[in-house]
Amino acid sequence: MLLLAIDTAGPNCAVALAKSAASGAEVLYAIEERIGRGHAERLIPMLDAALESAGLSYPDLDRIAVTTGPGSFTGVRIGVAAARGLALALGVPAVGISSLTALAFGVSHARNEGTVVAVLDGKRGELYAQAQDLATGSLVFDATAASAEHIAQKLAQAARPLVLTGAGAPLLAPYLSNDDVEHAGAAEAPDIADVSILGLRAEPGRPPVPLYARGADAKPQAAKAVARA
Repeated sequence: MLLLAIDTAGPNCAVALAKSAASGAEVLYAIEERIGRGHAERLIPMLDAALESAGLSYPDLDRIAVTTGPGSFTGVRIGVAAARGLALALGVPAVGISSLTALAFGVSHARNEGTVVAVLDGKRGELYAQAQDLATGSLVFDATAASAEHIAQKLAQAARPLVLTGAGAPLLAPYLSNDDVEHAGAAEAPDIADVSILGLRAEPGRPPVPLYARGADAKPQAAKAVARA
């Protein structure tokens, strides 16, 4: 299976080509550019460059994966629209990957105890967070938009250590006890290679929809909003 992965949910514009392999996935090509804005202008040229570099063309693709947020309203919308448009034109499935899930995956596949907490800065005094028990793989809580203090309260009974990852981690850490917290990076966006792996593993279903952080920003009716804690 050949997959094209797209991430425009944050400040980066990233694309990757990956295929199924005995190890789970083999990334053939990946590129990330920190652009802040202008995802729409850069995305298609980057997709074309990725395929050309790998000696492939759009009809060779079997699946499209895209990050669905939470993140920039405009960026999320651009990526999801591009993924759905390509999937429709090529007659292949598109799958959505939460940015928080992809951030957590970068930590969870290398650890087996404690709780991984993926955190992004939601602005307006809020964080976007998701927590997963590393021993069981189950979610402690799904994507949530809340204050750092409230998220810390939700983690009170979670298995230790708490492994923080994502750009919001430094904002959450002061509300947690330092003796049971580990830091695994403060990236503003997931690794596009991790998005690719999750995209290959995902079961295709309904087309991806944006996972917006705030209901007030989520104008398209088909979009979902992160739970408000």
